[in-house]
Amino acid sequence: RRRTWGARRCGTQRAVTYDGLRVAGGLCSAPTWEWEGPGRGRRWNRNRNGGWRATKQKEGRRFRPGQSSARAGRRGLGSERAATTTTTKMRGSKGVYVSCLLLVATATVVHCAANVQFVKVLPEGADGHRETIVIKNSGEDAADLTGWSIVDTSKATGNSYFFGGDDASMRSKAVKWCANYTTIDSDQEFVLKPYERDRFSSLFFPCGFRYKLGDDGQLELRDASGKAVDRVSWAKAEPGTAIYRMGNTFVPFLENQDLRSSIQNSPVLSTFAKALKSTGVSDKYLKEGASIKVNKDSWMDRKLKQSGYEKSYYKGPWTVFAPNDAAWKDFMQEMGWFGMALTEEELLAMPELEEILKYHIIVGQEMSHGSKNSTGLMSMKDGSEVSVFHGPEGELLVHDDCVDSPSPDDYGCTMQAEWNKCSEDWVQDEGLFSGRDLGYCERSCKRCSCNGGQCGTADIYDIPAANGVLHVIDKVLYPAPVFNIPEKHWRTREEIEAELGIVGGV
Repeated sequence: RRRTWGARRCGTQRAVTYDGLRVAGGLCSAPTWEWEGPGRGRRWNRNRNGGWRATKQKEGRRFRPGQSSARAGRRGLGSERAATTTTTKMRGSKGVYVSCLLLVATATVVHCAANVQFVKVLPEGADGHRETIVIKNSGEDAADLTGWSIVDTSKATGNSYFFGGDDASMRSKAVKWCANYTTIDSDQEFVLKPYERDRFSSLFFPCGFRYKLGDDGQLELRDASGKAVDRVSWAKAEPGTAIYRMGNTFVPFLENQDLRSSIQNSPVLSTFAKALKSTGVSDKYLKEGASIKVNKDSWMDRKLKQSGYEKSYYKGPWTVFAPNDAAWKDFMQEMGWFGMALTEEELLAMPELEEILKYHIIVGQEMSHGSKNSTGLMSMKDGSEVSVFHGPEGELLVHDDCVDSPSPDDYGCTMQAEWNKCSEDWVQDEGLFSGRDLGYCERSCKRCSCNGGQCGTADIYDIPAANGVLHVIDKVLYPAPVFNIPEKHWRTREEIEAELGIVGGV
């Protein structure tokens, strides 16, 4: 049998198996089991109470016209037409081929001001980490979750969690200290843990869910009327494996292992994992316990000393921007010739591949919420900058051609921006002396943007690892130019102001 999904107005759905772990998600209509082989004309539909009923179908009929939608997201969907089902092949983390069913159709345009959905589920905790459910409001407006619930539909008992509080029988009951879980702002996440009332316990969480998720399960997010607005399911989940939303499907990732293991076991990072292994970058940087020598007075030595790190060897943490397999496919097409894409063997033989990979590895642990717009992060490619932005919907964006050409003075771009010098002619020299079309200090002066597709987007972000954090992006970054930063530019703001006799910023 194989699983298909009808999708109403919230879009395309998938059910995918990754090396034995089956995950599916998204919304809206009930999941369907369709038998292949003997008896394929009979379809099994889950009813509202969690049971199954069989309905006989005509041979070859899949869905009624207009029953499904092709495009997910709060911006709505296209014109109404018949749905089709496409079977594609994906390779699991250990080379196992799996079947992925993708529903393609469209429906009436609908604009949603709020779009609350699951973004992560950790069904089985490990290494001291507890089961977790994370929802996010990706819409433009705040959403009132009063009366909303998360229901475990995989159990006959109908386990429920109600936002704002519930009682021991898992029925809605207002609890004063749970009032913070009734309104979710735009771009806000709610992280839910198992219920624990003992305030003296380190696990204290009085507004948590009262049921166990387990290695097999299915959750529905329901609004105040009881209507399902999102759904995620999984089977055979190993302890420590979290299910992350990636577009309109869900992908498993190992959490709190070293970055090398998380990447190698990911079903959507197989090309990246092969490239890291073939160049030796994976073992050199991302293996837990691996250390690299920090050369005195190098860019890395000065960068680490700014954060108080004085040792001669560095073991992490690292931040990795990991291009997914689709991004590498686009890159191989772009790097090909006469319309032909590079083969995998040709990609792995590229002489510049190691430098490209090192550009995706950042010194330090940079979480998505920890960086402001136009923040420059120093990569292991000779300190070449990766610039971070946030999109209008809170998405994490990365720019590979937004770098500071150092200002020709003793103070550097950070201070020039603070002193409001960015609009002066000598700063905006259009490349005459700076060597950059946008002049000196283009990143610090916020002249870069992500308009026009220059940036990659993080499809999944903040995946915790034992030696850093992992962000999955949809673009292969090409190393930005490297500029030699004068020694005096590494001084802190306090040191510069003390030299100039500035007290209290005046």
